[in-house]
Amino acid sequence: MVKSEIVSRLDCLRHTLHALKEEAAENITAEQVEIGLKAGFEVVEEYPDDPRGCSYLVLFFIDNEPFHLVCAPHEDALIIVTVYRPDLNRWMPNYKMRRR
Repeated sequence: MVKSEIVSRLDCLRHTLHALKEEAAENITAEQVEIGLKAGFEVVEEYPDDPRGCSYLVLFFIDNEPFHLVCAPHEDALIIVTVYRPDLNRWMPNYKMRRR
């Protein structure tokens, strides 16, 4: 259900100012993020108690490089909250589990 909720909103992405700044810092574009998400993603964590509304951490790839993205489905849009390259000092090599 969670993944379908995200997929159903992929045609209407809205990037927060913070996400756009992070994308620029990572040298990627909003278009690359959209293409990467549409090519496939995996939900890594769910944040049902996020004060801004339920959100999700997803793993996706751009040019075979892993990226994490926090998104929040709202009405008929998917809000992109932030995007970053996962740090292997904080994440296991599969980029799906945090190191302890």
